[in-house]
Amino acid sequence: MDELTKAVLASIPALVGVLATGLVGAGLTFLWNVQLKRRELDLAAAKRFHGLYGEFFAVWKLWNYYVGDVGPQVFPEASRWKLLERACTAEAGVEATLIELASRHRLNRTAIEDLGKFRQVYQQLRESIRDNRRLEWDWSEHDAYMAFKQLAPRVAQLIRTGSPTRAGRAEQGAKAWLDVTSNEFEDFWLDQKGV
Repeated sequence: MDELTKAVLASIPALVGVLATGLVGAGLTFLWNVQLKRRELDLAAAKRFHGLYGEFFAVWKLWNYYVGDVGPQVFPEASRWKLLERACTAEAGVEATLIELASRHRLNRTAIEDLGKFRQVYQQLRESIRDNRRLEWDWSEHDAYMAFKQLAPRVAQLIRTGSPTRAGRAEQGAKAWLDVTSNEFEDFWLDQKGV
């Protein structure tokens, strides 16, 4: 065997090592980039969801004022149709967010139930406008309002992580949100001076 053949044969393990390192590195980089992109999509969906949650409350309050005591005489630029359109647009956004979640993640039965229940409660606003009646969630312990507040943090957790079970954060978030939105703090300033 001549010197050139010996040199080529001697360099094969190094070339295989370099090639393997490159392939493994490229594979790991690809997997890391896929994971980052998924995380980015989850965060964007969570941001949309939070905005849609806020839009629900804005339309709910406007609708109840509109259909209640003050009506169109106080809000002449408002209309039932505009509020219905906003409610439908928000509901469509929730629907799109839920289909994105359901198509990108494996969901267990509990997660599917949470999403389905949240979807049904979210529809209550559109239905109340359609039927020309107030959304009667006038106290923090109203059954539908409680369901809405309990489900929202669980759905948000699902959207952010794709998992309903990460360290019980969804349940902790739901409990905290129920506490934050309770009527317990309704008149706190009456007992406080200088707050």
